[in-house]
Amino acid sequence: MNAPLPTSPAAQLFDRVKAALSGEHRQRLPGNWSPVARYLDPARHQRELAALRRLPQAVADAAALQASGDWLARSVHGVPVLLTRRADGQLRAFINVCRHRGAALVPEGACGQGRERFVCPYHSWTYGSDGACVGRPHDRDFPHAPKASSGLVELPCAQRFGLVWVVATALPAFDWAAYFGPLGEEIDGLGFDAAARVQRHRHFTQASNWKLVLDANLESYHFAYAHRETIAYLFHDNVVVHDQLGDHQRIVLPKRSFEDLSEPPATLEGFAKTINTIYFLFPSTLLLWEGDHINAFALSPTDAATTQVDGWLIAPRQHLATRSDSYWQRNFDMFWTAIDEDFALAASMQRGLDSGANQALCFGENEFACEAFHASVQRMAGEGA
Repeated sequence: MNAPLPTSPAAQLFDRVKAALSGEHRQRLPGNWSPVARYLDPARHQRELAALRRLPQAVADAAALQASGDWLARSVHGVPVLLTRRADGQLRAFINVCRHRGAALVPEGACGQGRERFVCPYHSWTYGSDGACVGRPHDRDFPHAPKASSGLVELPCAQRFGLVWVVATALPAFDWAAYFGPLGEEIDGLGFDAAARVQRHRHFTQASNWKLVLDANLESYHFAYAHRETIAYLFHDNVVVHDQLGDHQRIVLPKRSFEDLSEPPATLEGFAKTINTIYFLFPSTLLLWEGDHINAFALSPTDAATTQVDGWLIAPRQHLATRSDSYWQRNFDMFWTAIDEDFALAASMQRGLDSGANQALCFGENEFACEAFHASVQRMAGEGA
């Protein structure tokens, strides 16, 4: 999925930002049109949903599954998922569905600690935290369904950047290293390794198509207008430094404080107060590096016009002990005050999509990252338009 990262050295990124700010090299691609059917068509939504289930999604705070016996239940793109931490330290993910008659083992949203057995509330089929069927009443009545082949259906899962990631389709194997690729290495290098910890979490329902949310977050053209009362003053208007890595994207947003840098910092972390960086991990997870933390969100569509959203603030290992709880809360609130403006506009757009005013939405030459995202969605869903 990923090509080699073209701009790792801090010095090279420094030069690219300077060139963008001076106007010497502002990244642009031909404008395009985004058909309204992309956001409305129920059949297209079903194709997208099937494809989304075959790719990773950030789903939970990894610290909630830190100890043996920790567990939680989530819905991932409509698939009920049970996550467990084994005594051997392994993180496991299963479809939260009994293999007998299909009832959920635990309610969606439930969590707990110290649990090694999960008992179906319907007929008491019992499963271990490794997914194995370890017991059931009147076992002799099921010679055609041996316990050895009646375990929970396992899903690929991984822990990265303080979050748990799940693929909501049972696959024989999944190459996590290839999926995260060079962007994952870069985020790790900023301190978001296994020691990173989630400080805040938010869940809500968004009244729009999932793609409208990402359209709003893959360009900075709107900052000066949609965010004029919140964050616009921090950033240069309509300037980004963009890299496409397979279907992933990295978008650097230069702050006005960038001009305080007289020379390149030694490392990417040295840009902490002068840029924000969007790490968009296709298809539906966005991480915004803000210097000493990441604000992230993941999107899980319910239907063509409704999306479940999870948001997290993640602290890197080097700042876990150097920032106060009130500091994390203040930055979480600041992020969501601005991003809620985008979500509100996406909901407004959704309400207007079927009005007949537009057959297609317009992407300018400065909004090329949005069209790149839609091209990736089309490939994902096996479509040509």
